[in-house]
Amino acid sequence: MAHRYLVALPCLALVACASAGNSTGAAGSSGAAGTSGAAGTSGAIPGLGMGGPFNFPQNKASGSCTLTTVANASSAASSAYSSWKSTYVTTSGAPGGAARVTNPQTVNCDNNVAVTGGTVSEGMGYGMLAAVYMGDQSTFDQLLAYVNAHLDAKGLMNWCLDSGGAVKGAFSASDGDEDIIWSLLMASDQWNSTTYLTTAQAMIGAMKTYSLFSDASLENGDNWNTSDHIHADYFSPAYYRVFGKATNDIFWSQFAVDAAYKHLAALTGNDGLVPDSSTLENTIGDSGMGTNYTYDACRTPWRIAMDYCFNAEPRALTYLQKVGPFFNGVGAANIGDGYSPTGTQTSGNHNMAFIGTAGVAGMAGYPTLLDGAFNFGVSNPANGNNAYFPQSLRVVTMLMMSGNFLDYTQQ
Repeated sequence: MAHRYLVALPCLALVACASAGNSTGAAGSSGAAGTSGAAGTSGAIPGLGMGGPFNFPQNKASGSCTLTTVANASSAASSAYSSWKSTYVTTSGAPGGAARVTNPQTVNCDNNVAVTGGTVSEGMGYGMLAAVYMGDQSTFDQLLAYVNAHLDAKGLMNWCLDSGGAVKGAFSASDGDEDIIWSLLMASDQWNSTTYLTTAQAMIGAMKTYSLFSDASLENGDNWNTSDHIHADYFSPAYYRVFGKATNDIFWSQFAVDAAYKHLAALTGNDGLVPDSSTLENTIGDSGMGTNYTYDACRTPWRIAMDYCFNAEPRALTYLQKVGPFFNGVGAANIGDGYSPTGTQTSGNHNMAFIGTAGVAGMAGYPTLLDGAFNFGVSNPANGNNAYFPQSLRVVTMLMMSGNFLDYTQQ
């Protein structure tokens, strides 16, 4: 892979970094993400676009993390994927051979426009993650076609669409963006494809230009630069290390990673229960912010555990050694869907959005939590567990707990 530059000196602000020469194909003044700085044609980046195929199941532990000991775990994860796919992946409203992940629940999109049965970029990310790890290229390509058909002017996916594909959320959401990008990077290895890599590089460039504050903190999307709000659960440092590898840009692997951990450390209480949202200055409780650990924050253990499992990051372990013991003490089947920052349960529904992600934290040395969470995913009780969001995280976390959600660039 031809590399046009390597950042040699620390950039103190995102603007300075970008002006140094953003060769990742970020959008220029026209507002559209380009590909001129994407992967070239003269070679390959080590560990990207040359490693696969990685046939399912892999059943591989990463680093010091352990896998569930539940019998036939990979088969259970495969069954969860098949059930999820048959329920939530549809070609309706996705013409041209594409497919989308439908959300049967009602979502309030821009200006509180209610959409039922639509699609959110977050769901597309989950679907593409699951498809690449299951080796399901047909579904992956169909989902990617839908993403590509619904990019905004900056080169990232519009976050909310109705069932016919009309845009109802006209900007991106960073959690969906980064999951889509990671899935593309893994696809480049899974199926030895520089096409997936080039697409990912263009999106990484767009995120760098449009979705980061000047201190490298992640904005909530590509239209949030005037907002002071952040979501700690969007931070995915394991992803950023590979974003840096894919673009030969230490901005991601150094500055974006450090910014993520700065916020995590400031927002994490004694039990690892971060709030749904906060300010860029890490204050909690401003107007419009979710102060408890609920349906945004619940993804934090999964995202941070990836960095410990894949990269042995000590800051990730510090976090997991807070949230892991807390949920281990609660007991997997008893984990509710809401907690105050001090550990008081605020809601009593039980589903895999909370239990599965807590189970991934159990991979860092809490086997009872790990196996309990996985068993909950196998049994899939109907109480609150049949909604799109918990079911999507059920699949993703079961793949990880069974050793099938990996960083292919290290395999």
